[in-house]
Amino acid sequence: MSGRQKGHTTIIKRSSRRAHTGGHGGAWKVAFADFMLALMSLFMVMWIMGQVSEKDRKAIMYTLNNQSIFDSHSYSPISFTAHDPLPSSAPEVTPSVGGSTSGITQSDASTAHNGKNPTGEATDADQKKLQSALQNLMVGKQAQSNMRIERLAQGIRVVVNDDQHRMMFERGSSKMTPYFQQLLSSLVPALKQSGSHLMIIGHTDATPYQQNPFYDNWSLSVNRAQAARQVLLHAGFESDKVVQISGVADQKLLDQQQPTNAINRRIEFILLSAQGLSAWEKTFSTPATHSVLASAANQ
Repeated sequence: MSGRQKGHTTIIKRSSRRAHTGGHGGAWKVAFADFMLALMSLFMVMWIMGQVSEKDRKAIMYTLNNQSIFDSHSYSPISFTAHDPLPSSAPEVTPSVGGSTSGITQSDASTAHNGKNPTGEATDADQKKLQSALQNLMVGKQAQSNMRIERLAQGIRVVVNDDQHRMMFERGSSKMTPYFQQLLSSLVPALKQSGSHLMIIGHTDATPYQQNPFYDNWSLSVNRAQAARQVLLHAGFESDKVVQISGVADQKLLDQQQPTNAINRRIEFILLSAQGLSAWEKTFSTPATHSVLASAANQ
């Protein structure tokens, strides 16, 4: 047997490579990446909501629900021009929490209408009812920090101002923000029912305007008063009821200690009573001295 023992059996063991049933695909990586992206987005939204006040969230929701960048009259999030067009109609006032409406109710509007004298001008009783209707609007819209209503000798003064969270206009411009457009538009029903004539006065803070040597806070305050007038007109207010618009720059600061305080940036609406309108008209009457000189020249 050439050296081999008789009866010895040789066993040859061959190892076979077992083929894998499937390859290591990357589908789970895509799914995991989608999950992480969604989770990060959720945390980002929660963080942003925690940084924004409740009033600002309501304003943002109103804008998202009632504005569209595809509408010709909407407010685009990207400004392509210096002045965007105003809305063709006033936005509807949404109901507030608790069932009360944030706009002027029918009873408030009719209350402001009652008590007018035959000439159509507001009496003192009508002025009181108008003030009550405007105060109800202010509370309904939760605008106590941006709106103040006062009685004056010549009528009612409605002050609409900035605060630390809301700006009526973009800084250094006369472009009004959507929240204040809605707020001013909601004033129109009561103003129309009262029949009051209106003076609009613009105010700025003491921050110097440095973008243009020929454009300062005087020009800015006048242009902002004009922008407020345009909002009222687009909401249906009669143009002939606005008897004067003017601007006083930073000459009448509400906060003298802090000239750049947000509260100094404001628009004042003077709703003239019958006596106030009469006094205003007398300021533009022909001076008596001019009449004497004219008669002397004719003699």
